[in-house]
Formats: sequence, structure tokens, C-alpha cells
Amino acid sequence: MAKRSIEGCRGILTGASSGIGRALAVELVRRGARLVLVARRAERLDDLANSLADATGKVEVLAGDVTTSEVRRAAIERAATAFGGLDLLVNNAGGGAMGGFAEASAERLRRVMELNFFAPAELIRVALPLLKAGRKPLVVNVGSILGHRGIPLCAEYCASKFALQGLSESLRAEFAPLGIDLLVVSPATTQTEFFEQAIDAAETPWSRIRGVTPAVVARQTVTAIRRGRHEIVISPSGKLMVWMNRLMPRVMDSILARHA
Repeated sequence: MAKRSIEGCRGILTGASSGIGRALAVELVRRGARLVLVARRAERLDDLANSLADATGKVEVLAGDVTTSEVRRAAIERAATAFGGLDLLVNNAGGGAMGGFAEASAERLRRVMELNFFAPAELIRVALPLLKAGRKPLVVNVGSILGHRGIPLCAEYCASKFALQGLSESLRAEFAPLGIDLLVVSPATTQTEFFEQAIDAAETPWSRIRGVTPAVVARQTVTAIRRGRHEIVISPSGKLMVWMNRLMPRVMDSILARHA
């Protein structure tokens, strides 16, 4: 994976209006990146753009739902028009659902998969022509430690992140001959609106975990982009969970079953 400079990098960042996405936008633009920021909440995007008016980089905002093909194409077209190309695609937009799987509707699963898996997959597909012509092009998929280990009461989200993890590993090898790199970022619990915005939001053992700040995730992600990493797992608790699952999967099954 190639080391790269952030300054002058031309990118698209989804889910930019809050949480990890907003923190990533701030970190990247202050380092000189030029970004198309995509999110559904127009007012928040405008506030973010105004806060970055004096930054080294530049932003273009696009309000819309990334699960629609029209918005995905518009993001690509905006990058081509405003910046003349694309070097970086950050698939950060995502959401979850809480509660038991047996009681949930099929629609809940489809909504989570649409946002967390199909949208980034299809955005990568439509971005490929620009990425092929980019400077040290890179796709960043923001996954989760729950793409490494599933937990109860969060089955749909875990499934979507496992799917994104598998897609990322496949595409990393597939895109290597094209000169396109791929980084997977796997945060643990982060202080965002995730639990408040989740479908069927409910109190669970996981919603009481405070987690790291979005700024921590953003700084580590940008460092990984610059250093040419393939994957990072953020926070000591996340790393512990991943390694325990690899070394003692039955113990993890037993521990998590108590919270089902």
C-alpha cells in the first residue's frame, strides 16, 4: 500500500454531517484535502463547510441519501467537475438497528444492508473510472469490530459489517493490479449518535459503553491513510475483542450469550 500526502488529495466522504464523518472531514480538510462531503442533513453540511472556510483544503457539499444511485452519481460528477478527478473515496455513512432478530421485520435487515453494504459497494463501482486515473488512489471503508465478531441484539448491523469486510478483502486483491489501494477502519464503540439514530433504538448493554471520541478515530484513520495501512482496529478494547475471538471463540460465545 502506497504512502501518500493528504495535501491536495481529491476525495469524497459520505456520512459527513456528524460523528466520525464530521471529524474525518475536519482532519482531512485542515491538512489540505479537497472533499465532496455527502450526507442527508443539508443544514449540518452547510455548518461544517462554514467552519472549514479558512482551512487549507476545500469542500463541496452534496445533500442527499447515498443509498440512491442518483446521489452516488452526483457525488462522482461533483468531484470530477470541482476537482478534476478523484484520489480518495471514504465510505463512512452507516447506521444500525437494535433488538432481537426474531422479533424484527425483514425490512429492518434490508434497510441496514442497503446503507451499510450496498451503498458503499455501488459507490465504489461507479467511482472506479475516476479512481483508476487518480493519484495513488485509495478506498477507505469504515467498518467495525463487529465486522470481525458478531454480538447479540445487533445482528443486522453485524451482518452488514461482515459483508463490508469481506467485500473489502476481495476488492483489495482485485484492485491491486489497477493501482488502487483499500483501507478498512474498524472502530469499537464511538461517541456518536449511533444508538440514538438506530432503527428500533432501545437500551442494550452496548449502548451504555462510552467509547472513544470521533476525533480519535479520525486522527488514527488519517495516519493510516498517510502511512499506507491496509486495516486498523481502533481502541484497546476493540483489539482485545478481535484477538479473543480469534484465540478463544467459544469463550467469547459464552460471554456474549449472557447478554442475549
